[in-house]
Amino acid sequence: MRIGTAIAAALLVTGLATGTASATFTTTTGMLTYGCTFPGVTPQAMTLVARLDVTDPHPGQAFTVTPHATVTYTAAVKSLLNALGYDQMQGSLSTTFSVANATPTSGVLAGSFPANPITSFWIDGTPQVFTAGGAGSVSFAMGTAISQSLELHKKSTGTWTAWASSCTLKVTSPPQNTAFTPSITIT
Repeated sequence: MRIGTAIAAALLVTGLATGTASATFTTTTGMLTYGCTFPGVTPQAMTLVARLDVTDPHPGQAFTVTPHATVTYTAAVKSLLNALGYDQMQGSLSTTFSVANATPTSGVLAGSFPANPITSFWIDGTPQVFTAGGAGSVSFAMGTAISQSLELHKKSTGTWTAWASSCTLKVTSPPQNTAFTPSITIT
């Protein structure tokens, strides 16, 4: 019996008997193309790759999702805006993602980005809490619309001009796959 007591004490001291570990899983989209409005030009392509960091979901229990995204403007967008005298952009982005087999059934990917030379930027969204549904898996998909509150820098005057840019998922054949992969197993 002394050996059993010693093992139990060792487990308690090392923390091995202090509850279950919580894992974080990552799920991502492929590269999605959106058409976005900019001043003085027709809608232009912008790409987005989104990532969700998801804590281990259990049936009927709360779990956390932290969204991130990388947004890239095409060389054509940069060239067109440069031709209009703009050399930098800064602002914020907001979009949604759907959630299946959890509540609520949607989340928000939003954040701001610093001035950049109209190339790309990274968004770290706010962690959000969801409640897992029954056994199976929870899955996510990006929304089809993005709002951007931009400020465009005019090189010749040193001024910033506000611009509200709306973006919609580009229609392709076959349609773009907005799903995050993999789905996360509810254990």
